[in-house]
Amino acid sequence: MKKIIALMMVFVLSISMLAGCGGGNAENETADGVKILLTLSSNDTFRQNLVDAAESTAKSLGAASFDIRDSEGSLENQLSHIREAVSGGYDVILCNPVDIDTTLQLQLEAGELPIVFFNSCPAEERLEKGKYVFAGSNEEDAGKYQAEYILEKYKDKDTLNVAIFEGQKLHPASLGRTNALKSALRKSGKTINFVFDDYADWDTELAAKEFETFLKTGQDVDVVACNNDSMALGVIQVCEEKNLDFKNITILGVDATADGCKAIEDGKMQFTVCQSATGQGEYAVKAAANLAKGKSLKGLNYLSGDEKYVWVPFEKVDSSNVKEYE
Repeated sequence: MKKIIALMMVFVLSISMLAGCGGGNAENETADGVKILLTLSSNDTFRQNLVDAAESTAKSLGAASFDIRDSEGSLENQLSHIREAVSGGYDVILCNPVDIDTTLQLQLEAGELPIVFFNSCPAEERLEKGKYVFAGSNEEDAGKYQAEYILEKYKDKDTLNVAIFEGQKLHPASLGRTNALKSALRKSGKTINFVFDDYADWDTELAAKEFETFLKTGQDVDVVACNNDSMALGVIQVCEEKNLDFKNITILGVDATADGCKAIEDGKMQFTVCQSATGQGEYAVKAAANLAKGKSLKGLNYLSGDEKYVWVPFEKVDSSNVKEYE
């Protein structure tokens, strides 16, 4: 009897192992023979780093081709890129949408080609398991992490005056980061006065100009929370020009850029959140390689339960660990 049971266990185990091998693992899929076209909304330092990582990953996974197109902010250009992917025999598209409200239009142009969206996340109803997915970081986490830092630093203070510099109007990152920050601060039980809240389009000089104007109002400010490091650097620039004491104002950013990390080391910015351009580029390509071959994304790191998102984690950065991100 024991021998029979042992044989049965070996048989079951063998079947299980074969099933596991047949199912595959999306994390280990190659891009052999896959033609990839990447279309950007426009270029900047973060997106360039992401594209570089995507291109490197595609080459390391054996992609047949990896071609990059810059839409330069034009929807017509992006639609032309999508049509090129269809007519040029590409297998999958990586797309940073010029405007997420045009996602359906982009999908219709793509026809049967799968799309991995990145950097700007379309509405959930526009995503579809196995065909249209988003690879990026959950923008709400960045805002939550900023709020956590603020609330810990000012845990003994009942009232806080907070200025917020948002990125581009209606950009998913601006909305996600700002709404999560405000929500967490409001739920803290403290009195939160939002003394300034406006868009500075991710830009250092525009943020500097707006902060200088704000200072002329004479309002007190404890915290300046920016949707990215570039705007935080604009605030820092004005503080330096006005000889403001960085011990009396807490400045926060997002992205952990080289300049942002340097500002933390210098004691001028207190906190940022690392959005991994490298990680996002890598996982956009890994997702694309699987979709191009008609395979499931199961087994891919950071995959959401509904298989519509690949959430590359944000990471908290302050003076205690900033050297790890230089």
